[in-house]
Formats: sequence, structure tokens, C-alpha cells
Amino acid sequence: MKKLTANWGLKVVSLLFAMIVWFLVTNINDPVTSVRYTNVPVTLKNTNLITDQGQVYTILDGSDTINSVTIFAPRSIIDSLSQNNVVATADIQDLSSLNTVSINVVTNKYNDRIEQIVTSSDVVKLSVERKATKALPLTATTSGSISDGYVIGDVTTEQNMVRISGPESIVNQITSATVDVDVTGFTSNIGTDADIVLLDSEGEVVDPGAISMNIKTVRVNVVIYETKYVPLVYSVKGEPASGYMMTGRIDSSPDSVLIAGRSSTISSVSEIRIEDDSLDVTGLSSNLTCTLDVEGFLPSGVYLGDSDYNGAVSVVVYIDAIDTETFDVSVSNISIEGESEGYRLYVDDSEYNTVSLTLQGLSDVLGSVQASNLYGTITVDELLSENNLEELTEGTYSANVKWNLPDGVKVRGTVSAYVRVEKDS
Repeated sequence: MKKLTANWGLKVVSLLFAMIVWFLVTNINDPVTSVRYTNVPVTLKNTNLITDQGQVYTILDGSDTINSVTIFAPRSIIDSLSQNNVVATADIQDLSSLNTVSINVVTNKYNDRIEQIVTSSDVVKLSVERKATKALPLTATTSGSISDGYVIGDVTTEQNMVRISGPESIVNQITSATVDVDVTGFTSNIGTDADIVLLDSEGEVVDPGAISMNIKTVRVNVVIYETKYVPLVYSVKGEPASGYMMTGRIDSSPDSVLIAGRSSTISSVSEIRIEDDSLDVTGLSSNLTCTLDVEGFLPSGVYLGDSDYNGAVSVVVYIDAIDTETFDVSVSNISIEGESEGYRLYVDDSEYNTVSLTLQGLSDVLGSVQASNLYGTITVDELLSENNLEELTEGTYSANVKWNLPDGVKVRGTVSAYVRVEKDS
């Protein structure tokens, strides 16, 4: 016993010295150091405590991310850690009256060896309010410049509604939902998935961060048509009042339109023919004017190619008084056409060598007509018919003459001539 208690003070001093030496050795070989991690995410726990009450929360100021976390621990511990080992949580059970939640930061290994953890922020800030839901119709638009010679046709979405939900204050700001497709350079139909954009009443984009949507993208189909210009052609019916006639001039504004459609469809369209009850000149003694809608006369699968044109066309059909003039035409200007085997036929000029031809037409047209340029024909078939003959026989017969006349000129009454039929010797 005396040996154990002998030199007791020396033994205590030796023990303290050994402890100091151990402490110095361990701190020299494995000193306490630090490591700094940035942008550490915070996980919220028990969020159902808010959502189960028909409320939603929005994280404010990006406070669910800690800008920096500094960990103090022995170097051997620090060297074995990474940012993945840092766990930051905020439990909604600890929600304060100011709608803040304290952040708890630990490591998922060697946590008991960590001496200190210092964070740049210690709370998550929330905005908590009632949850609202709204259904919005989807509209589709296009942007960019399409290739020359092509236009945009129908733009449709495969779904026409989107349902949104989120904080009432934000949902109430949203008034419309839209998608947009860039058509720059395209010459054929487009089918693509486009992101849905939420807009407020001013047309400004609303940040969808706090909003949940049943769909975030939608399939958009854009029809692209080829275009070309074609003339407008009018079918006028009826006859003007006695003593008047159409001049043949029809003015329309515009006189051609840009049409659009599939290439295979519009390639066969060379004109747009307009037949309408408004184009009736019956009994008129002055010009006919009317306004028509071209769109109603477009063939199936053909559309107006100018979105700024409403399809209206103004038409003027010109009508003028008829002039009358009589010409003495040489019978030598009348020829006979048709089969006459075994017989010789000629116009008999033994009684008269001219016929009187009265023409009606517009003054400027009649003014250019000369008797020497008027020619007529008698056909063998009409000669037989008009004289009740089944076959040609010798003799002299009367037959009506058909005249080759300029446009806008017509014969008043009928003109006949004598035809001599003789056997061919």
C-alpha cells in the first residue's frame, strides 16, 4: 500500500503531463478545421399540416436555400465529408406566427464528431394563404416570319383547357393561358409540343413557380398553306333593256385575289369564277354595280391567303346604248360550206350583187366595221333544212346567211341569199 501511495504528487503530475502530451499530439496530427458549402437546399417536413387545411404555401426570397454552411470538425472528419452529407430541414410543426420555420442543419455521418455548424440563414420564410383553382381556355399563336409564298392556316391544340391551382392571390391574377410556335422558315405543316404560358390581364407573363398545372406542355398543330394570285372572272346573266347592251367591260376591285391551300389543291385553280344573282343585267339601261363576297365562291380546300382582306369585291358591269348601221355587203363575201358530191353550188348574183346587212352594237365598235370585211356562210345542211329537201336537186333556193362578226356586234333580223344548185358536169 505504501508503494502505491508513495510519491503520489509525482504520479499526478506525470498523469497530467501525459494527458497534455496526448492532447498536443492529437491536435497536431488531426487539428480542428472547417469546410464551407454553398447553396445548400432545405427540405420542408410535414407540409401536409398546411395543405390539409385547404391552404398553400409559397417560399419567399429563396429562403429554402442556405447560401453558405460552414462545418468545424477534425481534419479527418472534414476530409471524409461532402456537400451530400449536409442535411438541412425545416419542420412545419415549428411554424411561427410570422410564418417562419427554423432550419436544422446536421450531417448524416460523424454528426457526433462535428464541433460546430454555422449557417448564413436559419429560417425559411413562407407565405401561407387559401388555395384557389381555375380552368382556363388554351389559345395558340405563332411568331416569326414564314417563308415567302406561304401563309399560316389553322393553329390548333390537342387539348383546349388547362387547370391551375395555387395561392389565391396569384391565381386571381391569371386571366389567360397561351402557347406559341415559331414558324420561321417553315413551308410545311408543323406538329410540336409547346410550353404553356400564363398571362395576367395586361398580357404580362405570370411566374408559374407557385402554380401547379394539370399540363405544362401541349401538342400544337400548325397548318401551312401555299399561296398564289388568281384572277376573278364574272358570269353575267340576262339582257339589258331594249336598245342597250353590255359593253363587255367589267371592272372589279380587286381584280385578283391571293388564295391559299395545299399545293395539290391550288395547283389546278387558275381563276375564281363568280356566279351570283346580283350579276343580272335584265332590263337595265345603265351600269350594274354591286358588292360581292369572294369567299363564298372559293373551291373546297381553297382559302383567302391575305388575313387582312375580308373578301369583299366591288363590281361594275358597263352597259351602253346600241347603235344601228346598215351595210351593203357583196354576195361574193358569202361562201357555201358542206358536202355537195355531184353538184356545184354557188351564190346567185344574177338578180343582185349585194345584200343589205343591218348591224347593232356599240358606236365605237360599229365605227371600225367596213362592208368589205364582213363575211358570211351558208351550209349545205341548213340549205336542205330550210327548203325541206332530203337531198340536193338542181334549182335555185333561198337560205339564211350566218355572219362572222366582231365581238360586241350582232345582226338585226336575218339576211338571206339565193343559192344555185347545178349538176357537176
